[in-house]
Amino acid sequence: MSLYLIRYGELGLKSQRVRSRFERALRDNITSRFLKASKECRIESDRGRIFLWADDGPFTHEILSKTFGIVSFSRAMETTSDMESIFKLSIEIAEPFFKEGTSFAVRARRNGQHPYTSMELGKETGSAIFLAYQHLNPKVNLTNPELEIFVEVRQNRSFIYTEKMPGPGGMPLGTQGRVLGIVEKPRDIAACWPIMKRGCRVIVATDNPELAQPLTAWDPDLKIVQPGDLQTLADAQRTEGITIGWSPEIFDANQDKLAELDLPVFFPLIGMADADIEKLLAKINSQ
Repeated sequence: MSLYLIRYGELGLKSQRVRSRFERALRDNITSRFLKASKECRIESDRGRIFLWADDGPFTHEILSKTFGIVSFSRAMETTSDMESIFKLSIEIAEPFFKEGTSFAVRARRNGQHPYTSMELGKETGSAIFLAYQHLNPKVNLTNPELEIFVEVRQNRSFIYTEKMPGPGGMPLGTQGRVLGIVEKPRDIAACWPIMKRGCRVIVATDNPELAQPLTAWDPDLKIVQPGDLQTLADAQRTEGITIGWSPEIFDANQDKLAELDLPVFFPLIGMADADIEKLLAKINSQ
């Protein structure tokens, strides 16, 4: 099974108690998606990082790139914190990327007590790689290299990788309550997505379930219900807010219809240009 190093962002700023709860929700969201696909995985965590072991690289990349709360992830290889072990694995990982004149840089960081600093680790690892491939005339370029080799040491373990792939960021799904999403046309799913990114479970109300299907790639447990009276529907689904994809013009013409609602209504697209909404829709629909 391949090892994936998963990074999260703002949830790491929470108190220890809240961070633990949110991190547990993120782990559960990842593992539940593997279970639904009848695929195996193993997961563990350390402060600021989640470690996932899984097969089927394309599937894993697809899942991690569409799991809210993940800022970025890398397919990595693991060794000890011993410098010689780090040198050996770094040289091995770099080998497929080196050709004549390849420019490279080593980005090193560490967490814990070690007999070397991060700067020393990066310098010595870079020297080892340079000497291993000196017959190819490598070039050190710390500003804009063709190849970046990342070395992350955490206590007595080291993780080495060459790429950081983006996740959607935000907060883990299900950590911030439930919101009713009104979906009448394609742009309305763009109003649901930012609310989901903030950690809310969105209950989609639509008479055309196919419109909401792109959101299931981001929440496999997405619930879709028939539309109706907003207050009645929100009460029945126990939601704590409503999200609507209205433009400013539609908002001005219809805001009186919302005056009697006793829960907040969100308009995530109200300040967005049409071109930006189209970009967001393209991201939501990406495969």
